[in-house]
Amino acid sequence: MPRGREALAGLLLAGIGVLFAVGLLEIGVRWMHLVPDRFWEPDPVLGVRLTPGARGWWTQEEREFLVPVEVNHLGLRDRERDHAKPPGVFRVLLLGDSFVEAMHVPIEATIGYRLEEALNTPGGPRVEVLNAGVSGYGTASEVLFFEREGKRYAPDVVVLAFYPGNDVKNNSPTLEDNLKPVYSTDGVLQRVEGARARERARGWRGLLARSKASRYFFKTLLTRQPQLMQMLARHGWLRLDAVQRIPARDGIPVDYGVYAADATAEWSEAWRRTEQLLGRLKDAVAAQGARLAIAVVSTRDLVYPQSWQEVLATYPRMQGVTWDLEAPQRRVSAWCAVHAVPCLPLAPAFRDAAGRGGERLHYHHDGHWTAAGHRLAADVLVEFLRQQHLVP
Repeated sequence: MPRGREALAGLLLAGIGVLFAVGLLEIGVRWMHLVPDRFWEPDPVLGVRLTPGARGWWTQEEREFLVPVEVNHLGLRDRERDHAKPPGVFRVLLLGDSFVEAMHVPIEATIGYRLEEALNTPGGPRVEVLNAGVSGYGTASEVLFFEREGKRYAPDVVVLAFYPGNDVKNNSPTLEDNLKPVYSTDGVLQRVEGARARERARGWRGLLARSKASRYFFKTLLTRQPQLMQMLARHGWLRLDAVQRIPARDGIPVDYGVYAADATAEWSEAWRRTEQLLGRLKDAVAAQGARLAIAVVSTRDLVYPQSWQEVLATYPRMQGVTWDLEAPQRRVSAWCAVHAVPCLPLAPAFRDAAGRGGERLHYHHDGHWTAAGHRLAADVLVEFLRQQHLVP
């Protein structure tokens, strides 16, 4: 065989081998669920929403969990429901972000599922607890969701799960980096804007964007070889804006600003908008003949002090700032007292349980509730709702 043909045949065989290896790698990453699936789609008013009927698996780099996820036909991570409330049914609507959505545990372990099980007692009326949590939502998206979708379920009680870790930031058009709220000139919330849909890449770049193996490779590279990632970006082989990064200012992650003892003008404005939105939600819920309650979600750093010490060690600039981790829940509780809204801070019960040992309540790396955390939150919330005469 002529040498030219030999070389061509060798190249062809090598190419086939590479394609075969890449194909096997892609199949392996998908089969092992090393990269989480996507369950959300853009929404012109809410910024984002769960995709009705979506199915897949949720995980993260540290593999603290691997959970099968299904979204019902209405776009809730919940049992199948209908908008119309069945006769004789008492409904509780849970609003919140990723803590309520709870991709990190099986659906049977979520706060909504456990709450429904606990509230349905022998001889009592049938109770439905609808899980309307969506990752990334702040009070702005939650208010808009209730006004457009939530009221269609005719809830008797609405429980807002307020997460101090980022809900206040989410309501600020300058602090929020992903789902930006849009306000009119007189300060009225209009909509929430999701990140701009990027033009789909073409050719091999498009294939890489759709490849889970490439996503796994680049994510691993980012966490283990950041210098190499920067070099690839400088040569145009990688777009760093396609990789999620932690927004920071002066070496301090933006999210932690909510705990600063001396709030900046920007954070004071974020709190002002947040309290206005809470008032708007209260009025919208009352207009539907329902009652509002607020549960202030526990944070990992407040429940496990060693986690906060790890944060301070990771970001040295934070060590020169005075922090007050209790401040956000105190402020929400104070607003509730003024506006006669029942309010339940969950952190005290979580701290007490963590101090007694036993199962971990927040994942160490991810920070969300474990199955034990959801169980405790549901137990405490059931008792609170009954004490406040909010449920049968």
